[in-house]
Amino acid sequence: MYSRLITPARIHPWGDEDLLEATEQDRARIVQAAPVRRLQQKTQVFPLDVKASVRSRLTHSLEVQETGRQISRRILAALPPGEVCEGAFINLVEMSCLLHDVGNPPFGHFGEQVMSQWLGDMLDPLYQQALAQPPSPQWAELRQDLQLFDGNAQSLRLVHSLHELNLTLGQLAALCKYPQQPQPGVSYGQHHGWSSKRGIFFSEQPLYRALGQSLGLAPGCRHPLVYIMEAADDISYCIADLEDAVDRRILTLGELLAALRGADQSDYMSTLLDDALASSRGFFPHFRQLLTRDLVALAAQSYVSEHGAILQGSYPQALLHGQAPAARVLDILKRVARELVFLRPEVEALELEGYAALRGVLSSYACLLALPAPQFARLLAGEGSQALFFARRLYHRLSARHLKAYRLAIATPDPRFACQHEQEWYYRVRLLLDYVSGMTDTYVLEEYRLLSGI
Repeated sequence: MYSRLITPARIHPWGDEDLLEATEQDRARIVQAAPVRRLQQKTQVFPLDVKASVRSRLTHSLEVQETGRQISRRILAALPPGEVCEGAFINLVEMSCLLHDVGNPPFGHFGEQVMSQWLGDMLDPLYQQALAQPPSPQWAELRQDLQLFDGNAQSLRLVHSLHELNLTLGQLAALCKYPQQPQPGVSYGQHHGWSSKRGIFFSEQPLYRALGQSLGLAPGCRHPLVYIMEAADDISYCIADLEDAVDRRILTLGELLAALRGADQSDYMSTLLDDALASSRGFFPHFRQLLTRDLVALAAQSYVSEHGAILQGSYPQALLHGQAPAARVLDILKRVARELVFLRPEVEALELEGYAALRGVLSSYACLLALPAPQFARLLAGEGSQALFFARRLYHRLSARHLKAYRLAIATPDPRFACQHEQEWYYRVRLLLDYVSGMTDTYVLEEYRLLSGI
């Protein structure tokens, strides 16, 4: 089964690589990719923070990569010898971990909410300005796809459609945390787990279908290595967010300990906290080591025990789902972070600054979306008239890479679109979202100040 799921094949063939060589080539392409470098200027919890010890998205992703490697090695030790190429397995897991946040916009999940809110407010009026005609019946689907901006879906678009890394098929599929496509009007309960979340844009659906057909994945099913990446992320960020909050004095260690002891009086929690407090290395290094050890073992055990369903991509829950003591502590850490960190005035003040900057930049560039297609085509051809003097200057700030992807997407009619004019406008909106979501926290603030004359 793994021989089909982990393969040297690529969308665009690249020589006669063997499997290990192909995944090593993936590693080189990913590590050297510009979107990975940009992660160093995107903060994990505290936007616009300049303190060196606070985690950036890049340092967080490196921690996730290492945790993913540890889980992988435990899994491989439990699988029958020769079932899978171990080096390729570990390479794919490590690189999916390194890339797991690469599609996040400025200000992370808060930025996703800001972009979705702005799109919800502006898509319909901008559509009417640009197209000046009633929308097709398909527009409701396209509108929802554009409005619900998701960093996971953007990751696949970024590495394949925009940066054209031409990764192996298994590596691309291992990035897709939420391959399911929820339908409008359908209510999904918590028992659906990851399958209730959307994670593939309309623009990348043909790519994901091709991946599924080549790798033998049923529609809406995960690649098995996604489960490992998800577990590694959960393990890493839950501990790190609280450590950064204490380091930044958002809360004290005493407040954290009181919250943890109050939430769980079990022997496991007490032993974990007491051992960490007694360590000469300091509380967080020892706490992280002890809890990570147990969570890594639990994730690997879950993967092996549910191996059949995971290989099919149909296992409905996360590897760390359940009532094991370590899993309960992980859930408590998430809840404590929400209650004691993310709702603090200091954190919300930083987010308000990000809110103003992100909405301001989107609103400034909205004039490019309001243009009728013939006028935008004149900008593409370098023929902007005096009436387009402001739009032309904004257009010149767009990335050449993003413009190339836009031109390619509209070059030929796509039969999936009911109207060709909606195809053009859909990808023009994607062009703006690609550009803005790729900005770092500091760059979007600088761009806002520039466009606002501040």
